[in-house]
Amino acid sequence: MKSVSIPRKLSRDDLVAGIAALPIGIVAGVTGVGGGEYRAPVLLSLLRNVRWTIAGNLLAGVLVGISTALLRGALSQPFDILLLAATMMVGSLPGAYGGAVLARRTPSTWLKGLLAGILVTTALRLLLFESPSPGPFSFGLEQAVLGLVVGLGIGLTSGLLGVAGGEYRIPALILIFGLPAILAGTISSLVSLPQQIVGFLTHRQMGQVTRRTLRLAVIMGLVGIAGVGLGVALLQRTTNVTVSRILAFLMLLAAARIVWEIRSPDVTEDPAMSGASSSRDAEP
Repeated sequence: MKSVSIPRKLSRDDLVAGIAALPIGIVAGVTGVGGGEYRAPVLLSLLRNVRWTIAGNLLAGVLVGISTALLRGALSQPFDILLLAATMMVGSLPGAYGGAVLARRTPSTWLKGLLAGILVTTALRLLLFESPSPGPFSFGLEQAVLGLVVGLGIGLTSGLLGVAGGEYRIPALILIFGLPAILAGTISSLVSLPQQIVGFLTHRQMGQVTRRTLRLAVIMGLVGIAGVGLGVALLQRTTNVTVSRILAFLMLLAAARIVWEIRSPDVTEDPAMSGASSSRDAEP
């Protein structure tokens, strides 16, 4: 008689990842960010390794980003806006690859500190300085050059830190290109997709994607899609100013959590924790 394989039950870590992913997905739907800065502390607390966290965060970000772009109508925007998005995509791809390679050679504490620092700086910029009034956007040579440069820089950040980069890209679209906050979030969700895919595949090629990383990333990504649907529904009653303030506030919360996590070593840097984590990762 053949034995029947019983699917593995959800673990405590699976439940934690799923519960955390829903509100993060709502935030993604409302603001247009990928939610990577908010998933990162959760994955980091579960995986105890910043490089595994980066890889898993990128995969979850791809799932959330696809749903955000589709539900917010990114592909139906004016042609000039789509040209800007395409230019930023082109610039982001080499940046994402270079960031992923650089992450392997950078101490984990530096990665966490850099992530927190960029979050705080960008949040304060949104809160303390008035954004320019949005006007009609026209794509030209200047916008093309700026799009390539901004895309390259944010792609580097994405590959290095394992985030979609929306918290940096959306302020850039508002402050540099003069787009309204809601439109900036919509375009950001579209631009983030290629660089996250490149970043994830690069981390996987370097052996930084474990079975447990994949499981938690897929759980957070799929549950996050449901959250995105709720967030987009709420977006109908939200203003550009409110979106900017929500974005800045959540960035400060995420930065505080990352700073807290700096006190805890990675499993690869703590021999006592490394063995325990390797055993869990080997589970089917």
